[in-house]
Amino acid sequence: MRHSQKKETRKIVDKLLYQYAEYNKAVTEDEKNRIGDEMFYIDPIVWMMYKHEAYLGKKNEIKTVGNLREHCTDHGGICAKRFNFLSTYIKTKYGKDIRDAEIFPDYMPIEDLYDGDILNNIVQEKNFMQDWQRHEFCKQDEKVAKWQNYKY
Repeated sequence: MRHSQKKETRKIVDKLLYQYAEYNKAVTEDEKNRIGDEMFYIDPIVWMMYKHEAYLGKKNEIKTVGNLREHCTDHGGICAKRFNFLSTYIKTKYGKDIRDAEIFPDYMPIEDLYDGDILNNIVQEKNFMQDWQRHEFCKQDEKVAKWQNYKY
């Protein structure tokens, strides 16, 4: 069974989608910041599933690998760090570059990436998951500081 098909994974993504809806209803920046700080992506498959489903039908939807690359480049910041971490690991461990549109075409459905063997293997790798979560759950001075400890 693929990681994306597990009930536990579905529950996590559904919680994130609920939080995103609450974020969109929030009136103040403090409210939005609080909700954003509470949204964590326990692994890269959850992150991609959320990005795909949260933005579906919107101008900035992420249906393909090309959309994800564009989001992570144009958006900058935290998604760029997540994508860089993931792509560097895949290139080092598997010899494939998810930034390369000849290997992972722009039109490739994002589900094919997160349901593929590479990502499903990665989320089973203890060292990768420890590093991902060290960045995702980073705190500085008792405050949420997601990926602020990652440099590239």
